[in-house]
Amino acid sequence: MREQRDASWRNYSVTLVIMAMNIAGYILCTQMGEVVYNMGSMNAERVLVDRQYYRFVTSIFLHADIEHIVSNMIYLVGLGQMVEQMTGHVRFAVLYLLSGFGAGVFSIMYAVLTGDIYDAVGASGAIFGLIGALFILLVVRDMRRRARRESSGGAVDILDEDGRVMPDGYESISVGKLVFVVVYMIYSGTRAERVDNAAHVGGLVCGLLVMAVMNVIKTRRKRNKKGQEYGMPVCVY
Repeated sequence: MREQRDASWRNYSVTLVIMAMNIAGYILCTQMGEVVYNMGSMNAERVLVDRQYYRFVTSIFLHADIEHIVSNMIYLVGLGQMVEQMTGHVRFAVLYLLSGFGAGVFSIMYAVLTGDIYDAVGASGAIFGLIGALFILLVVRDMRRRARRESSGGAVDILDEDGRVMPDGYESISVGKLVFVVVYMIYSGTRAERVDNAAHVGGLVCGLLVMAVMNVIKTRRKRNKKGQEYGMPVCVY
């Protein structure tokens, strides 16, 4: 039992590391206050004029208050443990960071277009990227299931394409439910004050694109590998 529990924790270890970094960032904010926010928040003027590009990273590990970080960490753990187990540690880390970067880009674009220069912090943009990635994973899952039903007469397994058991909760999520949740969350963001909805949209779009590209690359590698095993000519591109 203990070995199974340890293994399950290792399956989403990157998620736990990211959560720990966010908590450490928040503690730093509570101790140093405005100094940390001034140095690490996402600010269009600081990035474009002063070329402080490190803010794309630091801003996603800072939070405004206790409610802000608690809500984001709940979403991070809930989504992260599913997405990381389905993608693997390295791809998950790349996905999270690129989604955070995309969120920062959209935040800057919105600030420049509206002329409203503001400071933004929080992991929600990167978390929206995980939602986008989960959407792609669900679409691929449903496509594989449809193909299996047609080929095996209705049998559906609980393994992913690499033979791993799918995470708990993954089976109960549908594409329709996820779309409803995303629409509601973005709508809520437009109605709330001090919410950087542009970052949410940017993270979501980036997560969709990154996961889609990752899936295409993975599929092509599998096809090339099968072609080599059966002695078929393989094109590398």
